[in-house]
Amino acid sequence: MVKLSVIVPAYNEANYIHNMLTSLKRQVFTDFEIIVKDGQSSDRTVEIAKKYADKITSSRDISVSDARNYGAKYAEGGVLVFVDADTVLPPNLLQEIAEVMEDKNIVGGSCRKLPGNKSVLDRMVYEFVNISTHFSVYLHIGGAHGNCFFIRKNIFKKVGGFNPRIKIAEEQELVRKAMKFGDFVFLLDQYVTEHPRRIQKWGRLKLYTTWLNGTLRSFKAREKQTYEKVR
Repeated sequence: MVKLSVIVPAYNEANYIHNMLTSLKRQVFTDFEIIVKDGQSSDRTVEIAKKYADKITSSRDISVSDARNYGAKYAEGGVLVFVDADTVLPPNLLQEIAEVMEDKNIVGGSCRKLPGNKSVLDRMVYEFVNISTHFSVYLHIGGAHGNCFFIRKNIFKKVGGFNPRIKIAEEQELVRKAMKFGDFVFLLDQYVTEHPRRIQKWGRLKLYTTWLNGTLRSFKAREKQTYEKVR
């Protein structure tokens, strides 16, 4: 199976990154490296990352897209897996990604995401987003979540990586470019769990409309985008 490179963009994520990194260490699949791209955090993010990561690079960046691109430069694996610092992976996710990518016709993929709380209503909002994302693959308008996103390294390079100007739904443009070279998949049987900090601060309506508007505006990358950081 192909080796994976897990790339984690992080900036002042000391409260969350430990759980994410330990979830990586519990993976059934073991042929992968962990690359943390730090945005010059002022908290203990790098200190915590040093206990688990294979590579850590720290420099300023203009967006999470920029950070992911920079981290990808250090990748040795044939498949890049992008995971956010506030996200927890199930133990068999990397195993399934490696198995899926054995099919040479598949260039990349994503999976569902759920909130890391027990709110039934929050889960319903997330599942609605998951369904929308799944069907967006067929409409060729995207079809991925940035905190669970994988792509062949050679395809990533061909399309120029993430557009650093896009700060919301940045993965959607990349998916549209990648699908010109092969199939893109959305794993309905897998999900990652993300900290519900954004839904707690913004509320459900603002969160969903922000995601939706971000996807639509990703077709016009030159438009100015802002995405409030929530720590």
